[in-house]
Amino acid sequence: MNRISSGQLTVALLLSNAFMLMCLSRPIGMESMAGAVLAFVLQAILCIPMLLLYRDGFSLPAYCDQKHFLIPILLILYFIIRGGISFLLLWNGSENLSLPFAQPLITAGMIGLVCLYTASLGLKTFARASTVVFGFLVFSLGILLLGAWTRIDFRLLYPSQDITVFRSTLDILSMGDTLPALFVLLSFTNGKKPAPTLRFLVLSLILWEIILFLCITVLGNLLPTAEYPFFLLTSVSQPLSTQRADAFYLIVFVLLCVIRLTLLTVLSAHLLGMLFPKLRFRSVLSLAGMIGAATVLGVLGYTGGLYCILGIVLFACLLPLIFLMQLKKHPEWKEETTS
Repeated sequence: MNRISSGQLTVALLLSNAFMLMCLSRPIGMESMAGAVLAFVLQAILCIPMLLLYRDGFSLPAYCDQKHFLIPILLILYFIIRGGISFLLLWNGSENLSLPFAQPLITAGMIGLVCLYTASLGLKTFARASTVVFGFLVFSLGILLLGAWTRIDFRLLYPSQDITVFRSTLDILSMGDTLPALFVLLSFTNGKKPAPTLRFLVLSLILWEIILFLCITVLGNLLPTAEYPFFLLTSVSQPLSTQRADAFYLIVFVLLCVIRLTLLTVLSAHLLGMLFPKLRFRSVLSLAGMIGAATVLGVLGYTGGLYCILGIVLFACLLPLIFLMQLKKHPEWKEETTS
């Protein structure tokens, strides 16, 4: 796997968070804005053992070279399940947002082909593609702000009786599943390890707060009936009276989905390669597993929740903490440095 810069890591994880924000289909209120702050603060706290571990020179490839299979396999399963949930969110969105997708499996196949092509070019090429998509995201956010600016009503900022800060924190935390990806990617990132973590969490929080604020102050009485608040916001906030911008937001939504699925595919395929160097078609197997997981999860009606939070705590905090305590006894787990 190629190495990437800390800035490219920040962009890739930010785009993954942006996709989950677009998929938000829960009630929104002022409590959601407070919940977002608490959720991202908790993520930053959970990252502390991981950052200390990498500060001391830990390397996941070096750990896998010692024939440790359990943790990499658990990470692979986690990425495949989260990829399956991403497919499921896209399928659900295609039904409610009138996306031009005929069948879920056809959609998965088409997007899967794009992800396979991008994944085959390596992590560095993927990171460059993420930078381009980031430009689309920033441009779409600018269009959204331009259309929503004159419709903002600060009188709509009042407490809700049906939404609690605690529940909002759990909901948003359950959607912040990028920390396990961060745990793997830090082994392939140049520069200081804490920098990309703090940047992508801060930028993600700013993005969430902007969108939540606009949903509350622009949608008003329409908000309780919104299946997908973000896309209702884009429908209401049109910067031009003669040309709607809905299609552009849908394009960005699909691009973010592709970036997220490609990231999960690259990570799971690379972990498979570290465990089984002679295994072929690792990306194909990873994507097939994601589509299979999406099908099963769709039948079960599961799209995330408590189990996602447990996965974040396990891979982002508990495992790095265990590695940190054992690292002195296992110097072979450290990254080789050249003097």
